[in-house]
Amino acid sequence: MIFPIIAYGIFYLAVIATGIYFIFTWVNRYFTLKREQNDLLRQIIQKMDKGMNP
Repeated sequence: MIFPIIAYGIFYLAVIATGIYFIFTWVNRYFTLKREQNDLLRQIIQKMDKGMNP
């Protein structure tokens, strides 16, 4: 009688842990892409400044 409760508990914990893992992964990837985008924009601005002021 107690086995189904334990099995459902483990299943729900696994689902919650997987959800947290995916959220963490997506947020981390978003911040990494945002940082790369900022670096690229900074490089473009530097090149434009060099082109306008030789």
